[in-house]
Amino acid sequence: MSFILRAAFWLTVLAFLLPSPEDETAARTAAAGGYSAAALELPQEPPAPEMGAGEALTMAARSAQDVMGFCGRNPDICARSHDIFGHVIRQTTHYGGMALVWLTDKAKERQQPDQPPSPLAPLGRQALASSYPAGA
Repeated sequence: MSFILRAAFWLTVLAFLLPSPEDETAARTAAAGGYSAAALELPQEPPAPEMGAGEALTMAARSAQDVMGFCGRNPDICARSHDIFGHVIRQTTHYGGMALVWLTDKAKERQQPDQPPSPLAPLGRQALASSYPAGA
């Protein structure tokens, strides 16, 4: 979930930083799958007013202030959200710990051999090294 939120954030930042297309008809043609807006009979939209980087930054700062003031306007919702978030964290910690213990036990079981090796049957390279003389 955290990865998705981070990816969405950075894709949004990237979308704001990329230059806008010079020709809007070319952008519409590309968005329509190669057909022109006239061929699809789409209504023409009025041109949007140009927004500078300073204005965009100001609007983002105002939006951030509005989000930060949410708990001041709605303390009951924030308190309940805090309780829910705490519950989710406790549950994740509890069940994640159980899963970690289970996985650790399974890994230990795999590392321990089921039956002890027979002393008459040497294994791997040790058996090959004793069978062939050096340099052969």
